[in-house]
Amino acid sequence: MPIPVVPFEAPDQTLFDIPRKTSAFTPTWWMTQIITDIPTDAVGWLVAQGWQITSVRYEATTTPPTAYFTMQRETLQNWIVLQSLLNEYTIAYNDAQEANSLRYKDVVRDWTEMIESSQLQFEEEIDEQNEHVTLYLGNLDTYMTEVDDLIDANQAQLDTDITAAAAALTAMDARVHELEQDYTVHAITSPQYLVDLGATELARINEQFAASLAVQMQQLVDRGLYSSIVATDIRARNLRDRNQEIVSLNDRLNREKLDNEHKLYAQLVDMKTQLATSKERYSTMTMARTTARSEDRHRAIIEKMNEANMRLAGLQGKHEENMKLLAYQLDERNKLLIGIYGFVERREDVGPQFQELTRLLTSLSDAGGGWVTP
Repeated sequence: MPIPVVPFEAPDQTLFDIPRKTSAFTPTWWMTQIITDIPTDAVGWLVAQGWQITSVRYEATTTPPTAYFTMQRETLQNWIVLQSLLNEYTIAYNDAQEANSLRYKDVVRDWTEMIESSQLQFEEEIDEQNEHVTLYLGNLDTYMTEVDDLIDANQAQLDTDITAAAAALTAMDARVHELEQDYTVHAITSPQYLVDLGATELARINEQFAASLAVQMQQLVDRGLYSSIVATDIRARNLRDRNQEIVSLNDRLNREKLDNEHKLYAQLVDMKTQLATSKERYSTMTMARTTARSEDRHRAIIEKMNEANMRLAGLQGKHEENMKLLAYQLDERNKLLIGIYGFVERREDVGPQFQELTRLLTSLSDAGGGWVTP
């Protein structure tokens, strides 16, 4: 699949040169002002205002004669200067605005062209990407169909093996059930042999202590030591010793019964352990055979998938390289264009500022006063 060519985009900036300006000064800005018959007391103030004395006239009707002065000065014709400056300011301001407007229009026009050419590039890349996707997905579908067939075959074999193993375990469970029933009968029968356990020993103890008591009582009579107090004490000791023997006998009987229960429980645990071990061994052997067979098929599936992945990775890797190259070319082109547009946009022709013109007009108006009586 060919790589789309990034379209060329020329900056197309207007080249222009604003003509140089010369000074607007002209002698017509100035005029000569003359005032006559200035009394002496006003001369000092007028001289301070830039007036010069050109002649003196004396009035002879007064004593002493009164002097009157003729004075003149060069003054600026403010309205002429104002008109000239306004014309020059307006021309310079319009020149700057026109230059900025041309640059702005050039940037907008070229930027619009860049967007349009970039859109064409994007559309070509989309067409190329769609072709790649069609190829990639087609190959992927073919490879995955083959892998699915292998997986289905492996699953079918696993199902067969699992069914066979389940049947064998069912038969083994039946045998286990029979053994458990046999053990239940044994557990019920064996405690019956312990019924009346210790009865003979208990009778012997009773007889022994009864005989011992009779002998002790007879000895008291024979020795002439018999008294109710001594007889009571001997009977109490005899009863206490007999009870101790009976308690000891009951303890031995209980321990024997408990030991019997432990043996029965140990036999049950041993039987269940052996049965569980047999089932586990059989299950392990069955699953080992099934697992080995499944792993063989699984390895074949993995090899097939690895082969498909290598093909797809190669195809995808090359496509990604192409897309990175396209993105780099388009990005670099746009950076160059944006760089020059940014330079042009930052370049601004600054015309005369009207606040400066306002200050100048104020100065002219302040300097334009005529004759003022001090």
